[in-house]
Formats: sequence, structure tokens, C-alpha cells
Amino acid sequence: MEIGPLVRQRLLSVQPENNLLDTARKMYERNVGAAIIQTDEGHPGIITERDVLRAVSEGADLASTTVGVYMTTTPVCATTTWDVVEAAKTMRRGGFRHLIVLDDGIPIGMLSIRDLVDALLEDYERSLLP
Repeated sequence: MEIGPLVRQRLLSVQPENNLLDTARKMYERNVGAAIIQTDEGHPGIITERDVLRAVSEGADLASTTVGVYMTTTPVCATTTWDVVEAAKTMRRGGFRHLIVLDDGIPIGMLSIRDLVDALLEDYERSLLP
């Protein structure tokens, strides 16, 4: 099963110069665990709830610290044609819970580990039906 239909289209996008406090608030309001960072290099970055927690644990002033300080600049990205199992294995190997999904190099959505678990469980449950 391809990941394309599972991709959340509710994409939150922020700039590297946005502060962590505003970004965390937007993530909370949108009920998402990660945001895409629009970079000048053309390759998207990512900021996750774990990155914000790291900033808090390091004593960063969230109101004045920018997303650019804690973002991942070269995240693993997927395409809509990736297989669900391939995506799950990639996330497990990398120790992360979100994949940016690209279409022709353009971010179109985010895939979370929860999305994958839901899809795999639904597929498994269907396989049990007579």
C-alpha cells in the first residue's frame, strides 16, 4: 500500500526566523507534531515537538530563540509512492516520527508514525475478515 492516500494535507509551514514559542503554539492549535520549514536552499527542513522539548530542556528562551536553531536542516523525505512498510522501517531506523512527503520535490504533506500504525492496523484487520 502506498503512503499517498495517508498523507495529512494539513501542512503547517513556518520560516526559520520564526520563534519557537509561536511555532509551538501553532503546532498545538493545528494539533500537529511537526512543521515544515521553508528554506532558501529549496530543500525543506522540519521542526518537531521533540525539538521544542530539547530547547526547553536546554533552557532556551522560546520567545527569542528561532526555529532555525533547533530545526533539522536535512530531514528524510518521502514521495507519495513509498510503500507503508518502507516508510515505517525508515522511521524506525532513523528514530523519528514524521516524514515530509514530496511530489515533484514540493512538500505536499506530512506523514506521522500514527498515520502508519492506523493504516497497518486497518490492513491487518481487513486481512482477518472472511
